[in-house]
Amino acid sequence: MKNLLFTTAISLFTLMLHAQSSISLSDLEILNNTEWEGKLTYIDYQSGEATSIDTKMQIKIDDGKIIYNMQYVYEPKKNNNSSVSIKKNGTYYGNEKVISNTVNNDSRTIITSYKGKDNGKKATMFISRIFNETNLSIIKKVVFKDGSKPLIRNTYTFTKIN
Repeated sequence: MKNLLFTTAISLFTLMLHAQSSISLSDLEILNNTEWEGKLTYIDYQSGEATSIDTKMQIKIDDGKIIYNMQYVYEPKKNNNSSVSIKKNGTYYGNEKVISNTVNNDSRTIITSYKGKDNGKKATMFISRIFNETNLSIIKKVVFKDGSKPLIRNTYTFTKIN
C-alpha cells in the first residue's frame, strides 16, 4: 500500500512538473526583426485617469535575447532599450514567471507574473503578451496584496509596420 501511494504521489508530482508552462525563443520568432507603431494607454498615478501616447517599437532576437527598442513619440526622454532572456528552462521570461503559453487560431498569448510594488503598495503584476503576424498587445494587470480592487495599469497596442 505504501508503494502504491508513493508511486501515485511521484506520478502526480511528475505530471505537475510537466504541466508548468514554458516558452522558447522559437515561440517569439514571429516578432524577430519587426517594427511596430501604436499606443500606450496607462492609468496616471496622480489623476487616476487613462492617458494615451503614441508609441513605436522595434524587436529583434539576437544572441539568445529578445531586444526591445521603445520610442514614445511625444516624450522622447522616456525612450528606452531593454533586453530579456528566457531562463530556467523556459519557465521565466527575464524575472517574470511564465504562467501560460497558448495558441488560439492565429494568435499566441504568453502570460507572466512577478511580485513588486505599484503606487507604493505590494502587488502581483500579470503581463499578457498577445501577438500574431500583424498585431501585438502587452497588458499589465495589477493585483494588490491589501485587497484593493485590481486594475489594468497599462496597455500597449501595436500594429506591425514592416
